[in-house]
Amino acid sequence: MTDIALPPITTDLAEAKRHLNEFGLCRLGDALTSDQLDAVRSRLEVQANAEVREGCSYHDGGSPDGRSAPNQRIWNLINKGEVFREIACASHSLELVKHMLGPDILLSSMTCNIARDGGVPMALHSDQNYIPVTTPYPAVVDIAWMVTDFTDDNGGTRVVPGSHKWGRYPNPGEQVETVAATGPAGTALIFDGRLWHGTGANKTNAPRYGLFTYYCRAFIRQQENFSLSLSPDVIPLCSQELLALLGFQVWHTLGMIEGTYHGTTHTRPTTFSRELS
Repeated sequence: MTDIALPPITTDLAEAKRHLNEFGLCRLGDALTSDQLDAVRSRLEVQANAEVREGCSYHDGGSPDGRSAPNQRIWNLINKGEVFREIACASHSLELVKHMLGPDILLSSMTCNIARDGGVPMALHSDQNYIPVTTPYPAVVDIAWMVTDFTDDNGGTRVVPGSHKWGRYPNPGEQVETVAATGPAGTALIFDGRLWHGTGANKTNAPRYGLFTYYCRAFIRQQENFSLSLSPDVIPLCSQELLALLGFQVWHTLGMIEGTYHGTTHTRPTTFSRELS
């Protein structure tokens, strides 16, 4: 048993914000509706099986060659189902993200992690360890949507509450006490990018599905290069809010095309200004 305290699951956004400040994480209850859960589970199961069948699946959490590792990741979910595009813009979760990052944010990536029996625990890490550790604020926020129950036994994300205040990143191989961020399906684990965490080891026979939306401040390069990887036939299906989150909207002078203004939304141009004579 661990002595580390997790904040209780809450549906109150004000309480969730206090938990984020104190613990570096919160657990938001009933973050997904039953209909959303059914749609997400179905879509992820079909997509995961199809990617294995087509030979384009990505695996980790075990053997060095990757292909035979037990855990499976599904990348760039914005391309892979309307339910994911809907969840990326969920107002209750974005309110908590913006509490941490401010009003101007981007979706850095949206992925799924399927933890299966035989996977090894992920090393403790911080999601913003590519910027100086002295940065006195969160640059990114991660949301782990619990598509199935997260338990200690099935690899629920291991966290170190309060580590966002330590002012350093984990050393390679460093061992500290962790606790599984548990919760029933439909719960969202939202955490500060400085928080120490890692995927746990699934010791059960049933896969554990986690859906991850990873947000960053508007001036940070995104993990997924949506301007290249977003399928052209998906772009018209995206709301203006989602296009802005994906980086298709000019923010101050960042992301502009030929001097366009702040707030202008672009998709891919079909004509280009070239060398003239």
